This record gives sequence, C-alpha cells and structure tokens, in this order.
Amino acid sequence: MSIEKSVQGFLVAAGMIMASVTCVAQQLQQPKITHAQLSVKSDVSLQQEIQTAQASTWIGYSIPVTHRMNSGWDSDVVHLEGNKDDGEQILSAPPDAAIPPAVVLVRVTAGKVERVQIEQMDRQIEAGGLPFVWLTNISPVNSVQTLKKIVEANIVAAGSTETPAEGDSRSATRESERSHRRMQDTGIVAIALTDTPEATSALRSLTATTYPEQVRERAAFWLANERGSEGFKAVSELLRNDHDDAFREKLVFDLTLVKGDSKSAAIGELIATAKSDTSPKVRSQAQFWLAQAAGKKAEGDPRIVQTLRQQASDDPNAAIRKSAVFALSRLPEEQGVPELIQVASTSKDAATRREAIFWLGQSKDPRALAYLEKVVRE
Repeated sequence: MSIEKSVQGFLVAAGMIMASVTCVAQQLQQPKITHAQLSVKSDVSLQQEIQTAQASTWIGYSIPVTHRMNSGWDSDVVHLEGNKDDGEQILSAPPDAAIPPAVVLVRVTAGKVERVQIEQMDRQIEAGGLPFVWLTNISPVNSVQTLKKIVEANIVAAGSTETPAEGDSRSATRESERSHRRMQDTGIVAIALTDTPEATSALRSLTATTYPEQVRERAAFWLANERGSEGFKAVSELLRNDHDDAFREKLVFDLTLVKGDSKSAAIGELIATAKSDTSPKVRSQAQFWLAQAAGKKAEGDPRIVQTLRQQASDDPNAAIRKSAVFALSRLPEEQGVPELIQVASTSKDAATRREAIFWLGQSKDPRALAYLEKVVRE
C-alpha cells in the first residue's frame, strides 16, 4: 500500500470520527423530544422559520445561560399540548462546573407566535403530535433579537384588544390579554437568562418610556437579578434619572436583587437614595428595603443601621423620620430594639419619640418591655 493511499485512508477515518463527534455534540445539545413530527435544521434564520410555519408547529433551540437553570417542576416530562400544568417557574439552581444550555420553545401558527416557553435541557419534551422543528446553531444574538420582537409584537397585540361589555366574548378577551402578557414576561425572562452582552442591551432598551409600565418593570427586575454589574449600572441610572416616581419605587426593590461583586455597591446606591432622593416615597422605600437587607445576616452592612438611625433622629422631613423609625422596627430584634430605645430616649421631636415607643410596644423583646415599664413609671 502506497503512502498516499495510507494518508487518504487516515483522512477518511479522521473525517468519520469528526462527523461522529459533531453528531454526539449536537445530540448533547438537544433534549429528548417525543410524540412529535420531528425535523432538525441547521444554520437557518430563527425569524424566517417562525414566519414560514403555517400549520401549528413547535420550534425549539438551545441558548447558553448565565447559570444553571431549574424550571422548578418535579416531573421529568413537559407536555406542550393539552391541559398539563407546565407553565414557567424559573428558579436558580446550585452552581455547577458545567452549565448546560436551556431550551427555548416557540409555538407558531400561520407565522404568528402563540406561546413561548423555557425549559431545562434534561427534561423530556412531549409535543402532543404536532410538527416539531429543532434548530441547531441559533446564535445567542439571533435569539435575543427574535425574542425582543416577540415581546414587542405582544405589547402591540395587548394594546389593540378592546374589551367587550359582557359575556363569553369578554372572558375570551381577558384570556387573550393574559396570553399576550405571559408571552411578554416569558420573552423577557428568556432574554435575561441568555449568556450574551446583547441581552443586557435588549433589556435596557425595554425600560424606555415608550414601553408600557409593566414591561419596563419586568425588564428592570431582570436587569438587576440576572445581568451582573452591567445590569446593576443600568438600574442605578434609571433610579437616578427616570421621571416616573412610581417606577423608581419599584427600582429600589430591584437593587436588593443584585448579586456578586456589585452587591455592596447596590447597598451604597440604596443608602444614597434614602438620604437624598427628591421623592419622599422613593426615600421611604429605600429605607424599608435597606432594613430587609440588614436582616440577612450574610449580607448585613453596618452602613444600613447607621443611615436609618441618623434619619430617624435628624432628618428635617417629618415623614422621613417616621418611615426611618418604621424601618428600624423591621430590623431583627437584636438590632432594632436597641435602636428604637435610643430614638425614643434621645430624639428632640416628640412625634418621633412616640413613633419609636409605639413600635417598641409591638415587640415582645424583654428589653423593649423593660424600657416601656420605665417610661410608665416616670
């Protein structure tokens, strides 16, 4: 056998091995799909695949995610059709050395998206006998862009629905509105979980004032919860600069969801908000959520109690002093009771002292009871 033929034979064998490895890799990136008219396509446009689907069809593909995902269901099987209760219930799973991709499922009829669902890769998917197209090599950017278009299409659809006065038509319209909002919410969650910088940009754009309040709130929530330091920066900027105080009150809570290296900076942002925001309601919300954060022993920050103590004693706004005292009452008793006793004993404002005494009266802590008995005797 010549050297040339040996080399050719080696190359052919190597090609077969590489093809087998590629096939196995693709299978590892694809869930088990049953009761489906299954087809697999590679290197196609997700948006085009949605637009060309006429008969009711499920389209599925995988996305890289920022952490291991747990959909929260005990069953190993997800039923896409019928009355099975397989709605989204996204939970964070414990850290894992290898992070498997998640599965995005889109139900389409006549080019129109009717449902979006996110699942774990290791759950079996039962498609109810419908055509199921599994798409390989969908880029994270393509997924994010398509999901954002789905969210926007359902915003338009929900906004154009007119509610009939009564009867079955009214019930059907309400269900349609709920369906549109579910697709908005699930689309936003799927974007948030995707491990690509494009996801942060997409969520940030969905907080613009041109979008409905519900969409803005959901996008901000997931920015803080899933998008790391860049998400924290985006939410902080909104909190400082947005003109809708009701929206900014929600952003205060969102900052308590920030994790990792940005956690301390988020507490600092809440403290700054409690001290100097232009809206008393936003300041009060910041005080409340600071107290909740201080109650988590693993995340306790001495700056929190110092801030609440100072505001309860010295803030020129009576409403802020009152809400600071309430926030002190929300601290764990080992922290809160001594602080309330201090305010009740030393505040120069009678209303603030009465407020502190009131909340001490709600406590069963022996120190609180002893202090109240002392006040009665005096």
